[in-house]
Amino acid sequence: MSSSFSEFKQIATARPALIVPAMIMLIFSLFNLTAPPDPARAAAAFNLGIVNLDEGLTFPPIRVSSRVLDGLSENLPFKVIELADDKSARSALEAGEVAAVVLFAQDFSKSAISDKDFEIEVWNAHHLTVTETQIAAQLPMMIEMAMSAGVANLRLALAKGRIPSGKLPVTAKVETFHMAVNSTVLVAPFVMNFATWLGAFVGAMLLFQATKPVSDPKGRAKLRTLVPIASLAIASFMLALVVAATTGQWGLFLSVWLNVWLVALCLGWLFVGLFSALGMISVAVILPVAFYQAALGGTMAPVAAAPNWLGATADVVPFDLIGRAYRGVMHGADGGLPLIWLGSAAVIGLALIWAAGFLGKRLG
Repeated sequence: MSSSFSEFKQIATARPALIVPAMIMLIFSLFNLTAPPDPARAAAAFNLGIVNLDEGLTFPPIRVSSRVLDGLSENLPFKVIELADDKSARSALEAGEVAAVVLFAQDFSKSAISDKDFEIEVWNAHHLTVTETQIAAQLPMMIEMAMSAGVANLRLALAKGRIPSGKLPVTAKVETFHMAVNSTVLVAPFVMNFATWLGAFVGAMLLFQATKPVSDPKGRAKLRTLVPIASLAIASFMLALVVAATTGQWGLFLSVWLNVWLVALCLGWLFVGLFSALGMISVAVILPVAFYQAALGGTMAPVAAAPNWLGATADVVPFDLIGRAYRGVMHGADGGLPLIWLGSAAVIGLALIWAAGFLGKRLG
C-alpha cells in the first residue's frame, strides 16, 4: 500500500482529487447561502395592479370594490398599484411594472348585491420572473375566495337591513412548527443536498482518473477506498462551516458535518465503484442523477411536483429521503438518514472497487 500511495502522490491529478470536492462544497454553499431568496421579501415585492371602474351604489351609498380593496390590502402581502384603465394596465403588465392585474367592472357593486353569480377579470403573464409567475398563477384562486367571502357577507348584511362592516367573520390563528430563524435556513437543505451529490461525483471522477496510473490493482483499490474518507471529510467540514456561519446556527455544525460526510462518503464509494467497473461511461448515468436533485432531492419541492418521467425514478430509488434528513437536521424535525439505502450504495460501490482490483490483479 505504501508503494501505491507513494506512486499516487507523484501523479499530477492526485492533489486535485483531494482538494476539488472541498472547493466545490465551499464555493457552491458560499455563493448560495450568502444571498438566499427571502419568501417574505419576494411577496412584498409583488406588485398587484388594480383597475377600478366600479360606479358604486346609490343606496346604500357604498362602493363595494373599495371595501374589497381595503380587505385585499390588509390581508395580502402585496403592493397594490392603482391604474387608470385597462390600456394602462396592459402596458404596465407588459413592462413588468405589475405582475398581475385585477379589473373591477363598472357594475361590480350592482352585481355584488344581486343574487346572481358573476365574474371578475384577472390578468397575469409568464414573461416575468419565476417567483412572480408562480404567485400570479395562484392569485385568481386567492381573489375568488376572498371576494366570495366578502360578497357573501355583504349580501347577508343587506338582507338583514344592515350596512356591511367589511370585516371577515373568521380570522386565522397561525401556529408554525419548526420555524426557521432566517431565510438562509430554508435554503440550506437544498444547498447541502446538491453540494453533496456534486462534490461526491466530481471527487469520484477525479480519483478514478488519478489512480488509473497506479500499477498495483489492489493498491489502486485501497486508494479508491481510503482517499474518499479523507477528501469528503474535509469537503463536508467546509460545507458545514459555511452553513453554520451563514445561518448563525453553530449548534448544528457537528450534525451537518457528520450527516453530509456520511452521505457523501456512501455516494462517493458508489460513484468510484461505477467508474472502476464501467469507466468514464458512468458519467452518462451519474451526472443526470446529480443535477436532477433539484427536482428529486425533496428540498426545493415535493417529488410529486417533478415531471412524471422523472418522478417514476423516485418511485424506484427514494432520493428525497436524503433531502428529508437534511431538512430534519436544519429544522430539528423528525427524519433520519436512510441508512439502509446509503449502506447498500456503499456496499455496492466497495464491491465494484475491489472486484475491479482483484480482477486486475489476476489479469496482471
